Amino acid sequence: MKRQLDLEYSLGSGWLSTWLDGLRRGRAVASTCSTCGDARFPPLSACPTCRSPSDGWRRLDGGASILFRTTGKDGDFALVQFDGATGGAIARAHAIPTGAQRCRLAASEDEPPTLSLIAEPKT
Repeated sequence: MKRQLDLEYSLGSGWLSTWLDGLRRGRAVASTCSTCGDARFPPLSACPTCRSPSDGWRRLDGGASILFRTTGKDGDFALVQFDGATGGAIARAHAIPTGAQRCRLAASEDEPPTLSLIAEPKT
């Protein structure tokens, strides 16, 4: 016997609220550990270096290095590492030229906010 079940729920942002607010504004924010100084983007609730709880936030400049990139039926995506933090993040890549090695975090209009990348301006 099959039955269809519809479930509607919402989750509070909790300790990630600082990070999610940053994504909405296009500001990269990393979780930090005051014990060893590690900064992680995307944030982790515990430091994988020294195993202490992450206990702060650091605003990053928003620039990132593109480690890998792929194009699929749902668009372009990239694995990036943000300047000033360790860890890798997968994000949607918007209008980033083929062969580009750098990008920036874009403000997210989605709710909840998502990781979106844009081309880094030429300097």
